[in-house]
Amino acid sequence: MAELHLRIVTPDRTIVDRKVAGVRFQGVDGGYGILPNHAPLMTAISTAGAAEITELDGKKNELFVSDGFAQVHDNVLTLVCEAGEFVHEIDLERVKAAEARARQKLAGLDRVSTEFLLAEASLRKAMMREMLARRVAGSGSLR
Repeated sequence: MAELHLRIVTPDRTIVDRKVAGVRFQGVDGGYGILPNHAPLMTAISTAGAAEITELDGKKNELFVSDGFAQVHDNVLTLVCEAGEFVHEIDLERVKAAEARARQKLAGLDRVSTEFLLAEASLRKAMMREMLARRVAGSGSLR
């Protein structure tokens, strides 16, 4: 039986480097589900999204990933991301502070400026990380 080798790499660390049963993640052009023997592929990863790993034993692990690209070739899926962390690693208080900073920055910017777009992307990342952390914690809501 073919296995998929998954590598998730950020500038700071290698998050995952092991065999898995499958992976789901959000590309800029839609969702992807990658299983062993997938056709070669290269795509950009969403600015702020989740990746779900199905382990060889069937258990699922979720990660926050953003800003990068994915490549599939010869049963190896490589996600190279600007940021990434397992959901259980997310510090909810730090995320709330990042969200507040992004909202405050957005309030004072011109909507057509580059700074506004960057602050908006920061807000999306913070909100996605918060949603993932709260889902795992079982609170179910963003507030």
